[in-house]
Amino acid sequence: MTGRQAEGVAALAALAALMTVWAILGPSISFEPAAVPCLSNEQETLAVALTWEGKEKGVYFLPQGAKLADLFAAAGLAPQDHAGKGGDPTVLTGDHVHASGGSGYSLGRMKAAQALALDLPLEINSLSCADLVLVPGIGEKTAAQIIALREKKGAYGALEELMEIKGIKEKKLAKLRRYFFIAKHP
Repeated sequence: MTGRQAEGVAALAALAALMTVWAILGPSISFEPAAVPCLSNEQETLAVALTWEGKEKGVYFLPQGAKLADLFAAAGLAPQDHAGKGGDPTVLTGDHVHASGGSGYSLGRMKAAQALALDLPLEINSLSCADLVLVPGIGEKTAAQIIALREKKGAYGALEELMEIKGIKEKKLAKLRRYFFIAKHP
């Protein structure tokens, strides 16, 4: 038997041994999916992406009116309690929180690609051209027109205003509607 043949026989023997072990132990091994911080994307919930000390920690779905302390608790984090024993009383208004272990944090917007992957709508008045082209049915030309019209108006007040752009009629607006929303300012 040549050296290569001996290597082949050894490899087959090792494979047979692994298959035997798997046949014996396989049924007793549980393959539970990893815990995912996302629980739901129902309208009664607020999806919030968390970046903790420069690292993305995931997206958490919390009830409307949730506070910053609720987000930290859901993420299993214990930041310094700079607001007393009740935790941070800040109500989450953004959908992305940048925070550190100390008292520093900022509220902002989730990345457009991340929101689209989660099937969440985007706030049309805050999108860049690069964000808009991520939306199915919008190319660079249409994205530029959306931004130009937004700059001319100051901001969109209703999604129907998109029909002022050449190429966006009722049928296309109906397809785009699920991707956008307009933030209501008090």
